Amino acid sequence: MVRDPLTFLSSLRGGPAVVRVQLAGRSVYVVNAAEAAHQVLVSSVFDKGGPFMDTARILVGNGVITCTNADHRRQQPVMRPAFHRDQVARYAMVMGDCVAQTVSGWREGERIDVEARMYGLAAQVVGRTLISAPAGRQAAGTMAAALPVLLEGMFRQMLLPWPLLHRLPLPANRRFHRAQARLDLAVRHVIAQYRAGEAPGDDVLSLVMAAADDDGRPLDDTEVRDQILSVLAAGVETTASLLAWTLHALADHPDVERRLWAELDRELAGNAPVFADIGRLSYTRQVLIEVLRLWPPTWMLSRISLGETVLADFTVPAGADVIVSPYALQRDPGVFPDPERLDPDRWLPERITPAQRQAFTAFGGGRRKCLGEQYGMTETVLALATISSRWQLGKASAAPLRPLPRFLLTPKAGPLVATRRTAAADGRRTGGRQR
Repeated sequence: MVRDPLTFLSSLRGGPAVVRVQLAGRSVYVVNAAEAAHQVLVSSVFDKGGPFMDTARILVGNGVITCTNADHRRQQPVMRPAFHRDQVARYAMVMGDCVAQTVSGWREGERIDVEARMYGLAAQVVGRTLISAPAGRQAAGTMAAALPVLLEGMFRQMLLPWPLLHRLPLPANRRFHRAQARLDLAVRHVIAQYRAGEAPGDDVLSLVMAAADDDGRPLDDTEVRDQILSVLAAGVETTASLLAWTLHALADHPDVERRLWAELDRELAGNAPVFADIGRLSYTRQVLIEVLRLWPPTWMLSRISLGETVLADFTVPAGADVIVSPYALQRDPGVFPDPERLDPDRWLPERITPAQRQAFTAFGGGRRKCLGEQYGMTETVLALATISSRWQLGKASAAPLRPLPRFLLTPKAGPLVATRRTAAADGRRTGGRQR
């Protein structure tokens, strides 16, 4: 598990639906069948907890991502309005502006570090939509810069859950604590600015700070902090990761890239994409969903059983840690034939099966399904459509694309070389207009 967690979790898939393993001295139940995984994600018998969620709380505390089911019933109504379709449509204009600014500085032949650029893009979007006061933009940038160090440290703490080890003055521990301190300071500045009445009033943080608990009391600074960190972590990392994976995957799959170009040229005719275009960009969305299937940022989910229960004919005791791996489930050849192949056509409406829907757990499931799914997909569709309409990003070396399992799954690859799309590049477009 420590040396190669993706291979380890995938190797369990061919065995029983539930496998008990020892992880750092504790019994953990790994779920390897889609139906049983669905039960874990939707049943009230299972609550947020276990090794993944316990470690996530180191970063985001008791925010909407990591809180228990009881707290979620109070937190979700506060957060949900910010992700309503009408609100996302308003955000889309800002998202488009941020993408345009990001790619406007690219130059022909430039070697693009897509991970860093997509982190910067996602941070800019979050800082102009969800937490849009000036201090929020600074905090989003701090989160983007700190995340690589934080995710690496959290991965170590998840697999080696011995607190004393992670308090030793080792270089990796010092880097982690410095990054965490910088982020905490940036969030304190955000809270102070909003408490001083300098909030825009219509972003997600304004809604959170105006909310009250069941007794009519406003959220305290700790509760607000946890929601800020939840929004920053989810809004920056997952979006940036999906875009980086997709751009690397297109560089490896020219046939998919050509079909993507054909759709963009046909539907956009050289214009910048807007929210109203998204419904027509079906292949663009299929590409993103297929990339999410192969390389889900959240490659492992965990829950804790609140009582003894039967899961796929296996008795799971009360208080047990339960793991579901979207990475492993979404590569099940019984559900996804030829599972290692990038095939966006799997997600054509007429080809989607109930088994596919059940096995696809990249957004979680049930009442705890990701609140920001539509927000994230809107941003990634607009970003991918803008980038691929204007640029081809090719591999700078023959190094293969490999997943790097940290706390979240990130691509291990080199830079990509930018080539402006012209008639010479794809035989169809010149200067942004279809011939």
